[in-house]
Order: sequence, then C-alpha cells, then structure tokens
Amino acid sequence: MNTVKTNVKTINDTRKTITVSFTSEEVAEQEAALIKDFQRQAKIPGFRPGKAPENMVRARYAKDLQQELKQRVISKAHQEGVAGSDIDVFNIVELDDGEIKSGQDANVTFTIDIVPEFELPEYKGLKITNEPVEATEDEISKTINQLLSQRAEYNVVEKEATAGDYVRCSYEGKIGDELVADLVPDSPMFGTQKVTWEEAGSEDSPGVRAVIDGLVGMKAGDEKEVTMDFPADFKPEALAGKKVVYSLKAEEVREKVMPELNEELFKSIQVKDEAELRDRIRQNIEDQKKQKNVESERQQVTEHLIKSVDFSIPESGIESETEAVLRDFMQRNLQQGASAEDFEKHKEQLHEGASTAARDRLKSRLILSKISEKEKVKAENDDFSRMIMMEAQQSGQKPDKLVKEIQKDRSRIDRMRSDIILGKTLDLIVDKAEREIVVASSED
Repeated sequence: MNTVKTNVKTINDTRKTITVSFTSEEVAEQEAALIKDFQRQAKIPGFRPGKAPENMVRARYAKDLQQELKQRVISKAHQEGVAGSDIDVFNIVELDDGEIKSGQDANVTFTIDIVPEFELPEYKGLKITNEPVEATEDEISKTINQLLSQRAEYNVVEKEATAGDYVRCSYEGKIGDELVADLVPDSPMFGTQKVTWEEAGSEDSPGVRAVIDGLVGMKAGDEKEVTMDFPADFKPEALAGKKVVYSLKAEEVREKVMPELNEELFKSIQVKDEAELRDRIRQNIEDQKKQKNVESERQQVTEHLIKSVDFSIPESGIESETEAVLRDFMQRNLQQGASAEDFEKHKEQLHEGASTAARDRLKSRLILSKISEKEKVKAENDDFSRMIMMEAQQSGQKPDKLVKEIQKDRSRIDRMRSDIILGKTLDLIVDKAEREIVVASSED
C-alpha cells in the first residue's frame, strides 16, 4: 500500500485534527489481505481449511469482514497519521471514521490534544525555606499534657466549672425573635443543642466561643444568656456580622482529674522514666517536623514551577484531572462522615475548586515531565519494587499477589512509571535547591 495522505488542522493552541485519507484502491488492498486471512482460517463444510472460495467466505463472514476491515483501516490511520507523525500527542479526544466500505474512499479523523510547547523555567538552585526541627521544651510539655489528658478521669462535682472541666449543657441561639436553627439548619452547632458536652474555656474547641467561655463559673442547674458577635467573614454566611444571644443552661459539671507521672504510667507506655518519655516525645516531634519540611519543600518547588512559566493546558487533561481531584476529595470527606447531599449542595463550588487544582496539578506534571526528559530521569526496577511494597502495605495485600495484578494491566504499569519519574524529578529539583531556615511567627 502506498503511503497514506494526512491533513493536519489546528483548532487551538493544544488541539488539532489529523485526517488520514485512503483511496478506494488502498481500502481494497486492505480488504484483499483480510480476505486471505479469513480464507486460511475459515471452516466451511465441504472445503478443507484455506480452500474455500472467496465468494463463499465473503457471504458467510460479511459482518465480521466489514468490522475487521474498519478496525484495520483505523489502525493503519493511527499508525501512519498519529503515531507516525512528529506531533507530541497528549490524548486522542475523538475519532470519526465516517464510513469505511469496500470500493469507497475512506477518511479517518482523529481529534487530538497535544503536549504544549514551552520554555523550561530555571529549576536549579531554587530558594526554599524550612522551619527549625528542634523540639522546644514547651512543645514536649504540651505533648505530655495531651497524653495525660487522654488518660484523665472526669468526676461529677457540685462546684462551678473551671477551665478544662467538661459540662453537659443545652443552648439555643436567637437573633431577635428568630431562631438561629432556622437560619442555619445544616449547622446545628451554631443554632440549638438540646444536649451537648463542652470543655469550659477551651481554646481549641470548635463550638460557639461565647458558649464555651460562658460555661466557666457555671454549676449544675445554672442558666444565663451569653452574646456572640460573629465576624463579618464568618461561615455560614447567614451568621456573618450578626449578634446572636444564646440561652445557656448547665446540666452537669465534670472535673478533669489528670493522672500522675508515676512508675505505673511509665510502665503502661513502655518507658523507664520521665527522662525517657521526654526523649521519645522529642524524637517524635522532630521526625514530624522533618517530614513537614520535606512536604513543604516539594510544595514550594511545585508552586514556583507553576508560577514561572505560562502555557495553555490540554482541555481533555483538565477534564480527567478534575474528575480525579473530585474523586479524591469526595472519598476523603465520605470517610470523615460527609454525605452525598452535602456534595450536591455545593456541586458548582466544588467543581470550580477542583478545576483550578486540576490545572495546577496537570501543569506541574507537564513541566516535570519535560525536566525529566532533559535530565534523563528513568524508572528503575528498585523504584518499582519500593512503590509496590508501599502499595502492598497500604492495601494489606501480599506483594507477590499485587505484582501479578499489576502485570496484567499495562496502563497501570505506565501510570506507575510516570509517577516514579515525576517523583524522582521533583526530588532532584529539591536536592539542588538553596535552603533557608525561617522561624515561624507566633501567629502561624
């Protein structure tokens, strides 16, 4: 067959069409070769394999011949028009094969998104910041206090609540004569609570600040009103800038009794004494800070790359990446108790946010991919082994079983290879960065 004719048209910066044209003679050549293949394999009564007449093969396998001819022509079009071109194809968006029939010319049109062309930004010697990793004595003491709080007892007392005591209470919020519960039915925490436990005076409690602070000094049976001035940028918006009066009643006060740092407690957490406990906590805090720095470095480099160069993003990539971002978000939030109704209410906002995140994620992958080509980053066998071991640990599968699953799925192997290469490329850029230690402000 002669070399087919191709015609490339530009739709926009990242989308093109490639039309591959075949003459009727070229289609006939493909069909002739196809008929011979069918003749060799055809099982027709009265004829030995390979000896059946062409007209009988055509009649008996007409539908299969037509379908296979179509597939062969499309495959040939892809091979010479798409795979054989010098275009860096990102994704095939659409295929229009018109009508492929014997004795007729044929046109196969591929709508493709292309990998955008752009100049790489400077990526060596980027300036990034880190926070100190040393654990302070205050951090260690706070962690010990949290540990003791987890083992604390809460005893019913007939006294006024002090900061740290837990109070069983009820409250109802109003703006004038209007119930807050009617304004924000999806956020009962800010409206009416018939029975709830709150930690009096707690700075970390997610509840209504005026209620939490108001419980300090109350004892069982006490009632009072407290006023909450919600900030102008508060969410939900129905309460933004509003003054709410809460009718508050304390039902029961429980005093928080912390355990002592003694031999019994040390034994239960498998340390010898307080010094060993503090050393272990210090190590844990510093390990966490180091990991936080690692994640921060990668994030800083990614953000720098995204901001340093501008180019058009393939539309089909944005669509698939947006779906992936939404899936990840929904899965995490469903595990934390969110409902399908919650997602439906905020569908447009979620999609808009996911689309923005998808653009950034895809843009960073395209930049890293180009850097990986320049730096000749490869995925080695050891890289695959580490990724498989990590995935096996996370999923609870045996590594051997996981390997067999992966070997059956070529696309999964390709995704793993891509993730490995991009991850190694990002690590390479981070390794070449210039670091500065910056102490976080007390407001952070």
